[in-house]
Amino acid sequence: MGKTASELAAFVGQHECVCIINNHISVDEVEKFLHPDGEKSEEQYPPELVLFIHDICKSHRVHPVAILLRLAQYPDALKYKKKVLYVVDRVFERQLRCKESNEVMSLKLWIILHVLREAIKFIEEKNEKDPATVVTVYCKFLLQMEPDQQVRPNLETLLRNAVRSFPYHHSLLFETLVKAIAKVPFMSRPTAYEFIVQSLFGHRILACSKFCATCGTPNADKKCPNCKFPYCSRDCQKFDWVFHKKCCDSIKGWNVQQEEQVMSIEDLQSQLGQINV
Repeated sequence: MGKTASELAAFVGQHECVCIINNHISVDEVEKFLHPDGEKSEEQYPPELVLFIHDICKSHRVHPVAILLRLAQYPDALKYKKKVLYVVDRVFERQLRCKESNEVMSLKLWIILHVLREAIKFIEEKNEKDPATVVTVYCKFLLQMEPDQQVRPNLETLLRNAVRSFPYHHSLLFETLVKAIAKVPFMSRPTAYEFIVQSLFGHRILACSKFCATCGTPNADKKCPNCKFPYCSRDCQKFDWVFHKKCCDSIKGWNVQQEEQVMSIEDLQSQLGQINV
């Protein structure tokens, strides 16, 4: 057919598939930074650590809460925190220093690296015996929201700082993203996460997908019945409930109107199916 898998996925509206394909990083790329001399390397790390770092690097889910929840699922990563940060940093640096530079992957990996650094700093400051519990506390900190707010302030601050601290200022993608975010006053919508998603994965996935209000997962198919805030699962809805319950009515005032202006792929296909040719 003369089309790549990514192009075919885009053609049929599978925009998340496009993201997954375009964000592929081989496990060998991670392995060579962990074990530069293979089996002869001075220190051998567990296969679970290799898979964790690989999963973090290749994932298209750049929402801080999604990254942190993945970190909580493998708490031993905190045991090797210096190595985790080192490997992600090496993979990040490689994106703009190879023959075919990749600005999108570079910016994505930088955001992941920034989130991991901030999370580890938070964990070290708390000095708790159970790091996984502290990761959950940090997630709750990022999700804090008050009834008079349309944006989660701590999450917005983290993402704006992540973009601002990107070291390669000559990048055209970076310049475009920074200018777009700068035009929006802090605590106003669109959020920094929405700008980041559009910059990394294109405007189509942003226009056609509803993102989980907790972890940012695209194609979130569950909603709060009152305010229509989207969630990808009951677990995410439950996780956010402590903040959502006091903001639900105020969210309804501005979110329902936005909801009506966005047509998902499923809604579009449903309407097209009703057309008699």
